[in-house]
Amino acid sequence: MLGPETRASLIASLNDPASEEAWTEFAAVYRPLVIRVARAKGLQNADADDVAQDVLSAVGKSLESFTSSGEGSFRRWLYQITRNLVVNQLMRGPFSGRRGPIGSGDSDVQYLLSQAPTPEDQTATLFRIEYRRARFQQAAEKVKNQFSELTWQCFWQTSVENQSVEHVASSIGKTVGAVRVARCRVLAKIREEIQNDIDE
Repeated sequence: MLGPETRASLIASLNDPASEEAWTEFAAVYRPLVIRVARAKGLQNADADDVAQDVLSAVGKSLESFTSSGEGSFRRWLYQITRNLVVNQLMRGPFSGRRGPIGSGDSDVQYLLSQAPTPEDQTATLFRIEYRRARFQQAAEKVKNQFSELTWQCFWQTSVENQSVEHVASSIGKTVGAVRVARCRVLAKIREEIQNDIDE
């Protein structure tokens, strides 16, 4: 499995051409994910952005033919599209000619070839991590306004910025227990938000 399940209702909404809201939400989650994966595989910012646009376009064109085959199948399908388009972009990179890759034995071409993913490569792991990061960021943005600034800072500084509970407690003038409770409340709400998205 590649991580939390994509909401079935969101996928269904994408099939409706008039559903701009669904496409906006989909792009908010997956576009940054695809860009980060493409950048991690060695693409420049502009090329990674092009790949993200190509992935969204490919999803739009072929979503009707997608059939779910169980948990995680949409992300696996999206991962395959992303992987293929990243490889295509790498092959079109600075080492390619008008009709395709130029044959060469120099180390730059060897490097390019080593970037082509294999079925067991780290790209799937990277995709899973970036997907979880995107889901976390989206859920955090949705729940942030439900908490006071102080509660949010307790969570953010300890969970995201990885500061010690003791340091945060002393810097804001609260007890260690109060900081832990604040962090737990926010984390519980974020988990609930992600679970609600999965259940829809």
